[in-house]
Amino acid sequence: MNVTLTIAPAFAERLRAAGLDRFETIMALPAPMADVTRAVPGRFTTRIEAAGGVFYVKRFHGCRTAAQARNEWARLHELPVFGIACPAPVALGERSCCGMVRESLLVSEEIPRAMQADWWIRKTPSRRRELLAPIAEVARKFHEAGYRHKDFYLCHFFVQESPAMRIFLIDLQRCVRPSCCAQRWLVKDLAQLHYSMTQQAGYTTQDWQEFMRLYGATDPSLARAVEAKSARLARHVPKYG
Repeated sequence: MNVTLTIAPAFAERLRAAGLDRFETIMALPAPMADVTRAVPGRFTTRIEAAGGVFYVKRFHGCRTAAQARNEWARLHELPVFGIACPAPVALGERSCCGMVRESLLVSEEIPRAMQADWWIRKTPSRRRELLAPIAEVARKFHEAGYRHKDFYLCHFFVQESPAMRIFLIDLQRCVRPSCCAQRWLVKDLAQLHYSMTQQAGYTTQDWQEFMRLYGATDPSLARAVEAKSARLARHVPKYG
């Protein structure tokens, strides 16, 4: 077995002081049910308070999902270059055997004073239209840079109001930058966002049209494809989101 742990320099001393500078230690952190924020086959996410801060620890198990930690680690470093705010990457750990990653972990810092966009809307429903422009800007930059999220639901956009309105994009473990089939994944991304905005967050058809205008979509065929895909999503329970 080959075990590696990479810690971002800004967090190295803090994790070392807290005894969290070894792969096995982080992987073995207890996970009380109250602190498990997300659990799907092969992956679960835990919120922890340690080393003078609040962090999210994603633990991946199995060859099919373990490589996702490295993928998200790369995206967390890449996307800010394109003006897209993301959680700060803290640590990446992997345990591999015979050249294949079997287990992995990703630690990121909690976004301060922020909440999921869908929760923010439930809390302040009269202000939902305020999110159209900032979310459209993030989506446009993300797609123009060639990325596709694969889980582009509203819950993966976080709203930070202080000191100013800012949108963060999270859960990038399945994010890709495809050299082929990019249009297919673009339609899927926008359909997931359309579904979660219009079916779950109370946005109207007119709101979505305004979103697409702000996003910069000018091709009517793209709009039709997105809405058709969204309708198919509405007939099934989304796997993620």
